[in-house]
Amino acid sequence: MRVRTRRAIAFVLAFSLVLGLLASILAVVGRAADAHAEMVRSAPKPGQTVGGLVDRVEMEFRDPIQPHGSNGVALQYPDGGRSLTAITVDGHLVQGRFGSLTEPGRYRVVWELLDQSDGDWATEEFEFTYDPAADPPEWLPASAAQGSGSSSGLSGATVALAVIICVAAALAAWLFWPRRRGAGRVRPRRGAFGGKSS
Repeated sequence: MRVRTRRAIAFVLAFSLVLGLLASILAVVGRAADAHAEMVRSAPKPGQTVGGLVDRVEMEFRDPIQPHGSNGVALQYPDGGRSLTAITVDGHLVQGRFGSLTEPGRYRVVWELLDQSDGDWATEEFEFTYDPAADPPEWLPASAAQGSGSSSGLSGATVALAVIICVAAALAAWLFWPRRRGAGRVRPRRGAFGGKSS
């Protein structure tokens, strides 16, 4: 009876482990599928306070951006007004040029771009603050057009998935590995009448 109970518990644990692993895989795949036109870095950076001459915004994307007449990058001013920038698309690099900023405050960059890798449109936004006394932004190098800033190593989701798989394999091996109690012990043989035989 105890053996059946242990087997049932082991089965439930293994089944739950498999379900958790499948859910993790689906979450990672779904996250990757939704990452259309993922921005890797920008100048100004999201949340950054910049000053000096700021007449453009530069963004580098993980995948190349397809040139298209409907691509757009808009700049929203502190008073709520919004205007389209003069956009330039060069591989992974997108630039939106506008008149030099003079009014301090929080600005919002809104972009809608066509991802060349899957042909889907993506719309995102980020904000930065302009303060004339602050340091100017560090503009992206020309090499950003080739995707130099994209991460070449393993993503966090990939690492997490690898850890989950390793843990699942270890637990499965621990649950189903045949174990014998006292395998190294030699039990004395009992005689026909219950006494120990020599």
